[in-house]
Amino acid sequence: MIFKLLTIFPDMLQAVLSQSILGRALKSGAVQAEVVDIRPFSLQKHKNTDDAPFGGGAGMVMLAQPVMDAVKYAMGENFRGRRIYLSPKGRRFDQKMAEELAKEESLILLCGHYEGLDQRAIDSCIDEEISVGDYVLTGGELGALIITDAVARHLPGVLGSDESSVDESFSSGLLEYPQYTRPRELKGLSVPDVLLGGDQKKIDRWRRDEAVRLTWARRRELLKSAFLDREDRALVRLLRAQESKPRVCVLSKDEAKVRRLQYALQEESEGMIRFCGPEEADWSVCLERGTPVPANCKTILCFPPEEGEADDASGARFCPPYAFDPELMRLYGDEGVRKIVFRGISEAEFTDLSARILPVRKRGLRFADYGKSRCAVLLEGGEARCSCTFFDGTEAHFVLVPEPRAWVKALCSVLAGAE
Repeated sequence: MIFKLLTIFPDMLQAVLSQSILGRALKSGAVQAEVVDIRPFSLQKHKNTDDAPFGGGAGMVMLAQPVMDAVKYAMGENFRGRRIYLSPKGRRFDQKMAEELAKEESLILLCGHYEGLDQRAIDSCIDEEISVGDYVLTGGELGALIITDAVARHLPGVLGSDESSVDESFSSGLLEYPQYTRPRELKGLSVPDVLLGGDQKKIDRWRRDEAVRLTWARRRELLKSAFLDREDRALVRLLRAQESKPRVCVLSKDEAKVRRLQYALQEESEGMIRFCGPEEADWSVCLERGTPVPANCKTILCFPPEEGEADDASGARFCPPYAFDPELMRLYGDEGVRKIVFRGISEAEFTDLSARILPVRKRGLRFADYGKSRCAVLLEGGEARCSCTFFDGTEAHFVLVPEPRAWVKALCSVLAGAE
């Protein structure tokens, strides 16, 4: 394919065309590009290419004569292709149009300037006006380079891999999935395990799912025209269902810790929790002291409070990862609890429970905390096997759930509003 770019600032285009992939493609002959300076075609004494508009108004208008003569020169003999004028009034350029233009033998790209181009030049020597976006540039040069680059990628021999122009954003109708390279670990950040497992089927599915997720999050309108298989549609239904679910941000200086908790919560909630930034969140989960908490959402501080510490200045409850009430947002065993009574458990269960629970005294109150990797969390619902009586006389009944990840379950219960 031959690209011919008509401009009054040729140096601006030459600098970009000689670099990177386009530069290599020109040297190898995969594509041809010629920059045509419009000024020498002007019949004006000082070779100017603009004049004041008829009817008055601000700014200047490009003259028709030098543009018409420059286009005629660029066409030469037996021209077969399309003549395009870069204009904010034109049809919006997109991936589909790039693929369409790649089928042409030649493209003439006319770069406008000032307040526009004399309409007579457009009517006589332009096939189509194209806009690269809903904004106004100082000239058409940047738009012409965008079109040249986007179209050239679809031509044989331009890219290093034939798959590169297919497996990327917009080619499949979706945004491209995240990419990773060496090293596997970088400043606490890891490459997703699925990409390291060697199972190409699982890798392809992961990439497709991530592409759907990104497209849903950033350019949802693209999903209307994209081809989606059965698994894609199931994921879209899940993402749509999550719209009504709580938006959660996990706050920590340790990114690996954030990802681990996000994964655990996502797995436990079966994808019914949506993670986002602090500005959009309904809830924030803070994993360590010293991390600023947002004022626009409810905050759960997941670390043990200091002696005598209850709520922080923002009204957030301290919820250490061992036992808290998801309804009252109150830690079991704090100064608000008068008594905890277990009901409906057998002698064997009580013996086993007693052997594994470490009795702790805090302000004269006896409460239970599993040692080290274990935790006891009290959740509402089901058969009541435990009750708490608070100093204000209120009483709540709960089911005892003794298991290592119970605090994650309880956290999901709070975030999702489950009983």
